Formats: sequence, structure tokens, C-alpha cells
Amino acid sequence: MQQASDSGNTYGEPTRFEHVIDRVGGFGRRQFAIFMLINFGDFITSTTIMGPVFFGATPRWTCPASNWTNETTHVLLPDSSTQSLIMYSFNETAFGDAKEMLQHDSCTDNNEVCSGLQYVSDFTSIVSEWDLICGQKFVSSIITTLQMAGLLVGAFVISQLADSFGRKPVWYAAVTLSGIISFSSTFSPGWQVFGAMRFFTAMCSGGLIIVNFVWALEFCGTKWRTLNGAIGLWVVGVLLLTLLAYTIRDWKIIMYITSLTPSLISWSFFRFLPESPRWLAMKGRLEEAKCILDAIAKNNKKEPVEMSQIQKAVEEEKQQAAEERQYSFWDLFRTPQLSRYNVVLMFIWFVQSSTYYGLSLNVNNMPGNVYTNTALLAVVDLPVALSTLYLNNRVGRRITYFGFMLVGGCAIFSVMFIAISGQKESLSTLVTVLALVGKAGVAASWIASSLYAAELAPTVIRNIAFGTVSIAGRIGGIVAPQFQLLNSISMELPYIVFGGLCLAMAFLGLLTLPETRNRPLPDALPEWSCCGRGEGHVELAQIGEATKDGDQLNLQIS
Repeated sequence: MQQASDSGNTYGEPTRFEHVIDRVGGFGRRQFAIFMLINFGDFITSTTIMGPVFFGATPRWTCPASNWTNETTHVLLPDSSTQSLIMYSFNETAFGDAKEMLQHDSCTDNNEVCSGLQYVSDFTSIVSEWDLICGQKFVSSIITTLQMAGLLVGAFVISQLADSFGRKPVWYAAVTLSGIISFSSTFSPGWQVFGAMRFFTAMCSGGLIIVNFVWALEFCGTKWRTLNGAIGLWVVGVLLLTLLAYTIRDWKIIMYITSLTPSLISWSFFRFLPESPRWLAMKGRLEEAKCILDAIAKNNKKEPVEMSQIQKAVEEEKQQAAEERQYSFWDLFRTPQLSRYNVVLMFIWFVQSSTYYGLSLNVNNMPGNVYTNTALLAVVDLPVALSTLYLNNRVGRRITYFGFMLVGGCAIFSVMFIAISGQKESLSTLVTVLALVGKAGVAASWIASSLYAAELAPTVIRNIAFGTVSIAGRIGGIVAPQFQLLNSISMELPYIVFGGLCLAMAFLGLLTLPETRNRPLPDALPEWSCCGRGEGHVELAQIGEATKDGDQLNLQIS
């Protein structure tokens, strides 16, 4: 996510397909438009991933005495979920001790739902749809866990389909299926069917994240590729979802809109989005690739590339791929140092992901208004991303990672001291502020650790290394919803766990990971095995500087 220098062969003969893209404009007006439309996928995935915040929320409920009428209940309970329980003046002779008679958010002695259950909040959710309270309280977090598992499976399955059948058809298939399945899930007869459909909806979104990133990347020139992941519509999607949930308090209507509308909008620009010219060329469809490249060059007021140049670039890349030996997952652990770096990064990504999504999905249990808190949690990602881009180059990856992770961990862990002080009610705003600072710190440190995951690995296993730590992050996302169950023990317990883990990972990274700023990237495993930490450790390059073959790294948190 940092500015890169143009290492492409801009004026000479193109030797890689990136150089062909540079020839037709790098990142001109047409490519920018294509780039932004493809990134509409971020909008869709954000509403899917953050949907449980609203459709999985638990409304307030009560079990009034059997001889009470609805009018009696409404006298004692306000209609709005944003108000507190208010006891109005009434005739105590007629009503007796109403506070004792009214069981608010309380289950029976057997942890079952009471008879005469009434939901009194001004919104509906799957909780009120299928009475997921008391003994069924765990179901909502299970559904969210199924959703996060779907993201992991989809990233594997659908990304493979995109390599075989093309970026555009698979992207549109994922968008369309996601909308159809999500819409259909509102008609589920029970939470079991709904949970299964959320898995498949998220599976489409998980694949969409990968295809979205790769497809957009393949239209970017060399020096613009680091914008991929930095510019997206994730925050916009979360903000619009929050506004929709605030305006429309019915979970089914919200899902109707977020399921169908984005899919229909995406089809409106179907004809404008071309297939990836790189994918077409690598599949031997050179005429189609050249047609797309010529259109881009014309729009960017550049000279079109010759067919011979495209052919040469394709041949060079295929020859390079054929000459490289095949590496596997086990090559990540060929040396003690390599093993240590990868294991540490997997732990770090697991904690960062579980904390990032854990705080985001735990917003219903934060003090304050859920709609305001959700919007703030989304917005804080913007300034920290920009500051991290600057600090990574100014002070280095190691200090940037440690500093942000330390700040985030301290902020989250500090909630424990507020609980100990016994002033949780009066300091509720401070709890929200600490959660916001904590999430911002974790998000910023995640960007720095993303650079580590790519820069510490030799070129020959870089994709394997980055994919492996990404899987660790996905597993953290799968576990994250289960931390919400800790709220039933104590509101501050999830914060203590998240904060403690973040602090541990901050010092673990500081003590084990080297600085990689301004050092060339390692290419082969022999380079790695002869290097150690300290003076003799591997020389790695600052992101944005040209590598030996002109490749750049492109990073994204998803």
C-alpha cells in the first residue's frame, strides 16, 4: 500500500506484461474508471461481513406476569431500544411491585424462554425471528462463525475458478449468487437453514475479495499497483449499511435491499468492464487482449502496443514460470530462521484478525449508540491507513508495527481498569473511545505486518508465504464471533482478552522480526538460509523500490 517507483521498461521493449500495461498509460482515466467499478465488490463484501451487527442484534425482551395486558407492559417499558428502562408513576395498590413482577431480559431457572415472551425494542432481527435467547443465545455467534468460515472456503474455491474461466465471469457470478442466496435466506424456515445460506453467501464474498483484488491489479501500471487495496469502497459500504439499519429497523427489508440492489447496480456497468487483458493473453487469446489494450491506449492518448510486443511479454513470463521449480508449503520451514518468521507472522495475523473483527462484530455490546459506534469503527480505518503508509517509509516497518500494536493493545486492555474502578456507567464514553483507538491501532499494525509477510519471504515462495499467513488471519476471523459469548460473563472480558493478546504480539514481533526498510528483497531460498538476525540478516528492500525483475508488492486487509 505504498507508492512504488516505476520499475517497468517504459521506453524499451516490453519484457513483462506489467510493462505492456505501462505502455498504454499505466493508470489513465479509463483504467481508473475500470479500477473503481471493479472495487464496487468491496461495497458488497462489506455489507455481507458486517451484516451480523444488525441482523444478529438481540432486541430487548420481557416476560410480564400472566395477568398483565400489553398496555401495562408499554406503561413500564419504553418502545425505543435506545432508551433505558423507565418506571413511570402508577398506582402501587393496583400494580403492586411492578419491578419485581416484570422480568426484563431474564430467562427461567432452566435457562429457557419464558411463556408470554414479548420483544419491546423498535427493531427486529434473527434473534426475535427464532427466539435465539437464553439457551439458544449462542446461535447468533455460530451463524457469524459459519459466515467467516465461508469467506475462507470461497477464497480458495472461487479464486481457482477465476484462474480457469476468467476474472469477469467469475466476479459477476459471485456478485449475482451472493445477492440471490442472501435474498433467499430471509425466507429460511429456521436458523439452521439461514446459517447454511450465510455460509454460501460469504463463500461468494470470500471469492469476490480475491477476484476483485486480482482483476483490478491487472489493469494497473507498475507504479500504481500499490493503490490496489488502499482505495476501496469498504468504508462506504459499512456507512451506508449503518444508515440503512438506522432508517429501516426490519432485518428482512435491510437484507432485501443489501442483497438485490448491489447486484443490480453491478450489472448496469457489465458492458463497460472488460476482461483482464493479462488473463486473456496468458490463455492465448491475444487478439481479444490487444483489442482491450488498444481501447485503453486510445482513451489514455497513448500509442497502441504491437502484437509482437504482447507475444514477447507472454513468452517471457511463460518461460520464467517453466524454469522455476515448484515450491510447496513445507519450504516455508526449511530453515530455523524462516520457520520462526513465518510462525510468528501467523500468530500475529491470527490475533490481528480476531481482534479487528471481534471489535467490529462486538459493537452491540459497546456502550453508546450501536449505529454511531459502527460508523465510527469504520471511519477510523481511513486516517490510520494513510498514517501507516507514511510511517512505514519514515521510521520503518518494525517500529511502525510495534508502536501501533502497542497503542492498540494498551487502549483495549485499559477497559479492565475502568471496570475495576467501578465507574463503568459514568465512563462509558471512554470505553467506546478506547475501543475505537484499539481497533485503529490493530488496523494500522496489520498493514505493517502485511508488508512483513511479503518482504520477509524469498521471491520463489512469496505467494505461498503470504497465502499461509492470510489463512491464519481467516481462522482468526472465524474464531472472532465466539468472543462475543464472553460478554455473558463480563462486558469487559472480551477487551481484556483482545488487549492482552495484542500486547503479547506487539513484543513478540519486536523481538523476533527484523527491519526490512531500504533493503533488497530476497529472491532464492539459499539467500535466506545463509542470513541471520542482526548485522548479517537478509537485505530487504523498501516497498516501492524496484526489485530485480520489476515486481512490486500489493497489500490489502480483508
